[in-house]
Amino acid sequence: MESEKTQTRVEANDTYLAPAHGWTCFHCGETFTTVGSARTHFGAMPTAEPGCMVRVSLGAERGLLMALREAESLLARYMNEDTDLHRSMYQMQARHADQLRVAEEAGYERGLRDALLERPTREGAHL
Repeated sequence: MESEKTQTRVEANDTYLAPAHGWTCFHCGETFTTVGSARTHFGAMPTAEPGCMVRVSLGAERGLLMALREAESLLARYMNEDTDLHRSMYQMQARHADQLRVAEEAGYERGLRDALLERPTREGAHL
């Protein structure tokens, strides 16, 4: 019960309880007392790289700017529907449309052939 008193619920949809002392990054040692500041530093997903590591790995402010530009570029590709996923979907749709057209043409040709076979000749007999 004591731990429940020292920890408060962060948000209704969050899984974890907020620690009484906040969140401390073991990379840089900085402590974050609010959910927003912790989420900004650590990222929204568990697999995100902490901000201090991005700063260090890419060279301080220049590294952050590079990461921002890369994120902007990726977002622009998604908004333009120009990612590998989108290209794959368009390729599948085109392949499917081609297959439908080929099947329709084959059915039409079969229908013409059957109609010719059923058409009576001048003498009244079938071909």
